[in-house]
Amino acid sequence: MNQNHRVLIWVGAGVIVLMLVTAAFALGVYVGEHGWTREGLTLGGPGEPDRQPGPPGGAGMPPGQPLPGGQPTLVGRIRLRLDEGLELATPQGPRPVSLTSTTRFEDAQGNPIEPDALRRGDIVAIFGHFEEGGQRTLVADLVVRFPDGR
Repeated sequence: MNQNHRVLIWVGAGVIVLMLVTAAFALGVYVGEHGWTREGLTLGGPGEPDRQPGPPGGAGMPPGQPLPGGQPTLVGRIRLRLDEGLELATPQGPRPVSLTSTTRFEDAQGNPIEPDALRRGDIVAIFGHFEEGGQRTLVADLVVRFPDGR
């Protein structure tokens, strides 16, 4: 094997290593933004554009909407309505929310609404607390539904 072949092999190996490092970096950025699961990737329903409500505290919330009681514990789009609560799609992935008989429901203006008014795809802010006993289920004290412009 002559000197030119060795140089070409080293250049090819360097290009392959550079491609692998770039791919690993891109995967890390993607997972950091979207999470590992498909459910965490989109907050829009079928045929809807993705809407990322953003971190709790109002970033990404509809403009001009006051938040009652400070920052919400969780913000997301309703994925599923369950017998005992809701499952929200959030940038961190799906999150369960328990609804109790004392949970209050309001629209963005603070007017009471019926629990049945909540639909799959609605953006909601949850004000609540986590269950005792180490479970990570959020128990909602107040659910605020925001208009989504549909």
